[in-house]
Amino acid sequence: MHCPACGHSAAEQVFEQTIAGIKATLRALDQVRAAMPDRDTAETTVRVVIENGLQNAVTAFQRVVEALFVELPAPPKARRNAFQNLAEGSTLWQQATGQGYGAHLDSPSLDQLARAFQQRHLLAHRQGLVDEEYIAKSGDTRYRPGQRLVLRAERVTEAVELVERLVAGLRDDASSARSGQRSSP
Repeated sequence: MHCPACGHSAAEQVFEQTIAGIKATLRALDQVRAAMPDRDTAETTVRVVIENGLQNAVTAFQRVVEALFVELPAPPKARRNAFQNLAEGSTLWQQATGQGYGAHLDSPSLDQLARAFQQRHLLAHRQGLVDEEYIAKSGDTRYRPGQRLVLRAERVTEAVELVERLVAGLRDDASSARSGQRSSP
């Protein structure tokens, strides 16, 4: 995510492009359905598009926050993939800037986003099959272990919007920290 010519980080630009692409794709789901004559194939395609949207949103979040984090003055050491975990990422961000993620999203929004991140984990590592760990970490009691996760485009759109809001706040925190105006918790 760096320009090969100047070395400038393109993480923020890639984030913006990824989020815009996810939103546009989710808005086009009716057209995707209409373009396929076979209903089963259309619904499978729509499911994959929705699931990919969530996975791409979490990855874009992780990458942009990593890029912002390493540019902070004296950030603490973060383990690999720390920003895929909202609680861990918030703690790291709090240590580095004086403000955690709760400064930018209320508790219900953070809970909703945490559930989305756990759903992304299921999709990436368990092909969407629910396990006890998912239920425990997400608090999502709609499923039993072994059931297949079902995502709705509306919920993914909401998760994408929460990611955007959180990143906007983190950008402000990073800017303040770099300019020496550490935010108050």
